[in-house]
Amino acid sequence: MRKIKVLILSVVFLLTMSLPAMAQSNKSPSQSPYKGSYQSASFYGSEGTVDTHIEFSTNFEGKDSYMLIYHTYDYETDEFYIGSAEIPATKDVFDLNKGKAKVNATVEVSKVDVTCDDEGEECTWEETPAGSKSINLSWTFNPKSYSTSKYSDRNVQIGYDEYIKLSKGTFKNFNNVSVSGSIGEKRTDSFEYSGGGVTSGSSFTIIK
Repeated sequence: MRKIKVLILSVVFLLTMSLPAMAQSNKSPSQSPYKGSYQSASFYGSEGTVDTHIEFSTNFEGKDSYMLIYHTYDYETDEFYIGSAEIPATKDVFDLNKGKAKVNATVEVSKVDVTCDDEGEECTWEETPAGSKSINLSWTFNPKSYSTSKYSDRNVQIGYDEYIKLSKGTFKNFNNVSVSGSIGEKRTDSFEYSGGGVTSGSSFTIIK
């Protein structure tokens, strides 16, 4: 139940962030094919009743930048906190050839209260400012050790008379990822349980 609720809240947050871009893109009756690369680094830490997640990945809404997302959930007090920041893309951020990734930034944090109806079909989302959190993390991995995954979608409806005719991508999930650094005043090696991952890939989409 704990993991399911964290997942639901995380999905709601990510969808909330992406809706403006989706709405803007749907204003056009047709779009040019999209082709782009993707890099992502993540960290998970658990301490007592609190789960902490960090997602650092390519920002599809902003050119030459990454999105840093911070969120924690206390399953005992039912408290959920989120924060995000846009990070300029430089070679120092992701260096896949050397097996390194790093981020050092501060995110503004909000406490989130999600209220759903009895059926769980409709939810309201309210945010209250809750200070800031400094995130300084480094990922290291063997760039030659990875598993490969692929996906392909066809004829997926995205709006009225709008379909993704072809969408496919290939991803590398790197093995033996090590994460070091700190989230606020807490170091990664001080969590009871922790782990991380790094993924890179490319995707191609044609929208009509």
